[in-house]
Formats: sequence, structure tokens, C-alpha cells
Amino acid sequence: MVLLKKFTFSPLDIEIPERVLAARMGFKGVGKIPEEFKKAYERMHDLICDITEPTAMVQEYDASHENEIVKIYNLKINGKLASSQLGKSVKISAMLVSLGEKLDDKISQLHEEGKEVESFFLDSIGSELVEFTARTVDGLLRDNTDLKGSARISPGYVDLPLSLNAWFARNMGKEVGVICDEESFTFVPRKTISAFIGWSN
Repeated sequence: MVLLKKFTFSPLDIEIPERVLAARMGFKGVGKIPEEFKKAYERMHDLICDITEPTAMVQEYDASHENEIVKIYNLKINGKLASSQLGKSVKISAMLVSLGEKLDDKISQLHEEGKEVESFFLDSIGSELVEFTARTVDGLLRDNTDLKGSARISPGYVDLPLSLNAWFARNMGKEVGVICDEESFTFVPRKTISAFIGWSN
């Protein structure tokens, strides 16, 4: 059985600690955005709120197991990470989160105009916004089940193949406007995250 859910957020609803944003923007160890960069940050924050609508698609699958291989629908997931996190799952949620193509276009535009600080800040804010959107969805899923959730694991980490991104794009990409480069297995738009969460009794 496959259950499909869609989540859409305002960027203002996604809480990101300032220390996290500061570190992503290059101010590691400071804990906050320096005053001389606050206005530039605020402009880029306002811009990202205007041009993005964080969206997530979640598909829930019944899980089966064959030796150390985890199976859902038309996919086999193998490797040490999958085995440790998904190996006891009765269900698995596949998640695809994206901020949309307008953000990519604006980051590139600012770069081409020579506005490197603004481009870098916008890119940095986008990276944390898509991550914290994924965390928000993760939390909502955990709050609405009696099952025990695994860690959220993503293609490209440990031994979970990056090539799995192609499966996410094929199965959920259309709903959120995401495609996957079949050679590099990177997503377009770039601010896109895929992940699995396993659920056990």
C-alpha cells in the first residue's frame, strides 16, 4: 500500500536558529549574524520568503525484508546504513522536499550581477531552509504515529547510494517540480532533499 501526503509551508513558519544561519553564512563560532551584515541578511531573508514555498511530498510504503535488503514497492534498498536504520521497519516513509526553481534562478542572477555577498547569503539561507523544512516534516510524521521512527537517512550519506535520488524524482518529482540528473544524481532545483524514515513497532 502507498499513501501519499503533501505538505506546503510559508518560509516564515520554518524556525531556523540564528546560530545555524550564522554558521552557514560563514560566521562560525560567533553565534549570531554580525551587525554589519544584518541588513544584507534581512534583504535576502525577505527575498526568499517572497519567492519560495517550501513543499514536501511523503509516500508511505509497507516494508519487507530479504536477508539484509529492505524492499518497498518497486525498490530494493541495501547497505549498512539502510540495514541499521530501516532493517526492522514495518513501514517506510520516502520524503522529497524542495524550495522550487525561482530560488536557483535568483541565486544565479545575483552572482551574474556581481552581487556575491547577496548571492552567497541567499544560497546559505536556502540550504538551511530546505533542511529545516525536512526536519519540520519529520517532526509532523513522528507526532502522528504510534510507531517508532528511525533516523532520517538520505542518499549520499555513508553507503546509501546517491543514485537513489533518481527513484525519488521519478516517483515524487512531478508533484514538486523536481528532476534528477541521471549522470550526477543531483536534483534540480538544487535546494531539494530526499530521505527515508523507517517505522517499527
